[in-house]
Amino acid sequence: MNAIDNLWKNDKGFIWMLVIATITLISSQLSEGILWESKFIVRAGFFFVTLIAIRSSTLSKFGKLLGYAIAAAILLLAVVMIREERPALNLVYTILVAGYMIYIITMVIRQIFTSQITTVYQIGGGVAAYILLGHIWASMYLALYIIQPGSFQYGGAAIQNDEALKQLSYFSFVTLTTIGYGDITAVGPVARILVMIEGLLGQLFPAIFIATLVSHQIEDSRKK
Repeated sequence: MNAIDNLWKNDKGFIWMLVIATITLISSQLSEGILWESKFIVRAGFFFVTLIAIRSSTLSKFGKLLGYAIAAAILLLAVVMIREERPALNLVYTILVAGYMIYIITMVIRQIFTSQITTVYQIGGGVAAYILLGHIWASMYLALYIIQPGSFQYGGAAIQNDEALKQLSYFSFVTLTTIGYGDITAVGPVARILVMIEGLLGQLFPAIFIATLVSHQIEDSRKK
């Protein structure tokens, strides 16, 4: 068995996911200074490395094929959007990215809790899943912004088109961590519902995840 095939079985894939999620978070705040070539490299790199994680996971053949299909569609759109990011294409791309990240979170959580022992790698996977939640909601906010630009305001004014990714990603993580600075506000009813759900998940996910890991550790100690 080669190193790639053994990536998830050693739980080291969780660290890959944490690194990727963190790089994506940072890059979203540096979007203004990134050339289109760099944008494509970030997008392609994210999905290629994630494909390695899918290939090395314990998912069924159908599960892996589903992941590959979603990733291929997203990568194809990324190629099409190299020169021009039309609203319709951007909307489809954003929705697919959100769906893909949900799939990855499901894979990470499943991999963590099917293991018999708790490791540092698994904790890193939990942190990665938490960060990916923020990315998912940022994608949802961006999709809603494309459909209804007035759903969010920054400083009482509409968010500018070229600032949408940066501002809504920032807003998502401020909401997820329940900091709530108030500089960006949700105006429309759909936006507010999404914000409330994210705020709840931001509180519940760490509590449930930590409680489950602790219970697994206690059970493992009893067996020993």
